[in-house]
Amino acid sequence: MTRIIFVRHGESTGNLEKRYFGHTDGPLTDLGREQAKRTAAYLKGEKIDAAYSSDLVRAYETGKIIAAEHGIEPVCDKGLREMYMGKWEGLLFEDLPKHYPEEYEIWMHNLWEAKTDGGESVQEMTVRVRDTVWKIAAENDGKTVLVTFHGTPIRSLCCEWQGIPYERMNDVNWVPNASVSIVNYDVKNHTLEPEIIGYIGFAEDISTALPKTV
Repeated sequence: MTRIIFVRHGESTGNLEKRYFGHTDGPLTDLGREQAKRTAAYLKGEKIDAAYSSDLVRAYETGKIIAAEHGIEPVCDKGLREMYMGKWEGLLFEDLPKHYPEEYEIWMHNLWEAKTDGGESVQEMTVRVRDTVWKIAAENDGKTVLVTFHGTPIRSLCCEWQGIPYERMNDVNWVPNASVSIVNYDVKNHTLEPEIIGYIGFAEDISTALPKTV
């Protein structure tokens, strides 16, 4: 079994400005760094053997803050990146319905079938991230691993973790920034068992999350 501790990055500049940041790089805000420090304190008692992160700065910075408590540094893996949003990159949340009404309607009501103009589809992103996570699990059998990455990948993985059909992904909420999800992966039998999903009790007073309208 590989025990993977998944952490969504802390609040980023894109979150603060309410913009769609897929592969667009944006650092953590001051609040995001404080959220990451709270997560690091919560996970301080864990014996973390290895750490992996999306190579995007908001995820890497979050992972570095947490991993430092364990004397390790995250290994960057592009397979853990947020979904590439194509022409949606950098747009304000409120502008999407105006510029891309049909795509936005699918995004809001049939997320599994969504594909942004010039970007990845949700299905392509899901396969990419899911395969990367199982690869990490296989390479670290018997260990506890930290993985820091992004909201949309976690939302899709939540379906796998909870046995929810991907077609019902819209029923799954966004997890908060810097929240913790822990899942045990049995690589030999290709099964998994979640412990917690989207836990933020250690930082509820400074918690931030994407609105349901995104």
